Amino acid sequence: MNNRSCIKFAVGSLSAIVLSLSSMDAWSQEQNAAPGADSLAGVQSAVASAQNAVNQARAAIEKGKPLLQQIPADSPLMGEVRQMLQAAAENWSLAVESLDGAKKSAEKVSSVTNGSVSDDYALLAKVGSGVAISGAKVVQISIMYVEAVASEKTESLDVIRSALQNALASASQVQFNYERVKALIAEKYTK
Repeated sequence: MNNRSCIKFAVGSLSAIVLSLSSMDAWSQEQNAAPGADSLAGVQSAVASAQNAVNQARAAIEKGKPLLQQIPADSPLMGEVRQMLQAAAENWSLAVESLDGAKKSAEKVSSVTNGSVSDDYALLAKVGSGVAISGAKVVQISIMYVEAVASEKTESLDVIRSALQNALASASQVQFNYERVKALIAEKYTK
């Protein structure tokens, strides 16, 4: 492995990570847009973005499966690979469950006659979509790590580790916000 291929891989990985995180940021800004953001079109857009992110994570998982077999069992990085895969598995489950919940909430937006209830379902669909997107990004970055180890491109591991830490922190915050929104909405209807 030469330095040029290592640098290309590191730059490519970093670019993919930055693009993933910036797309999460753009999605977040879109969801916090001005009044009327809870329209059915906005909800459908949020769910479609989440579906796309989950599909990309699914593709990354499929790409990562054969890569695992390329890593020697006695590799000094195998412990860290297991940790990455654990983070990926947890966030994959969260992403899929959140996408399902977002879809269910989105379906209720147009079927509910009460405008306030419809807005609450729209909000749940949007924040649920955010959880799905953030979980899917953790999966993708985790698989990048596996790919780097399998390709023996360890020069990029520090960048990927850092990106994963940021993505995990973001995912945790998005999940916290989702739980808070759910609690506030539930509280609204139990009074």
